[in-house]
Amino acid sequence: MFDAITSDPALLVLLIVVAGGLGVAFGPKGGLLGLLGAALDRTELENGRAGEATVLEVRDTAIRIDKRPVLQLLLEVHIPGRAPYQARVSKRLPPHSSTATWGPGLRVQVMVDPMKPQRVVITGFAMAAPASPPSPPVDPVRAMEDLKRMADGGLITEREYEEKKAEILGRL
Repeated sequence: MFDAITSDPALLVLLIVVAGGLGVAFGPKGGLLGLLGAALDRTELENGRAGEATVLEVRDTAIRIDKRPVLQLLLEVHIPGRAPYQARVSKRLPPHSSTATWGPGLRVQVMVDPMKPQRVVITGFAMAAPASPPSPPVDPVRAMEDLKRMADGGLITEREYEEKKAEILGRL
């Protein structure tokens, strides 16, 4: 049979192309399919808009790559200048991470394709804002004096003055 294949150059070329195609498509690193996914990620990373997202839902896809689970995440994406929206993303669990880390409420940094907003790439964890020190207690007498000066100086309207004055008096 091998002689029949090698004696027909067209059949030999076809066999090489098919075998090579299978190796490229399903190779150990994800092959062509993995390269296409990486190219999409790279496009969003290079040309995308940065933002944050909150994980709303996490599902295990039962797919494992290098023994690490692939999760499907439902995200609420927040991009400056755009209303929040939801997008689904598949994410292979990073090394030294557990599925417990990727629960609802987790905030992550993302890059979004401006032409196709459903293409979202998670780039890292969002850093929590440092807690601001508690503001000192406001002296109501001083606050009223400051408010009156602002009204007299024309910095606020009479209506704003009355609203703020009622707020200050309401805290007493």
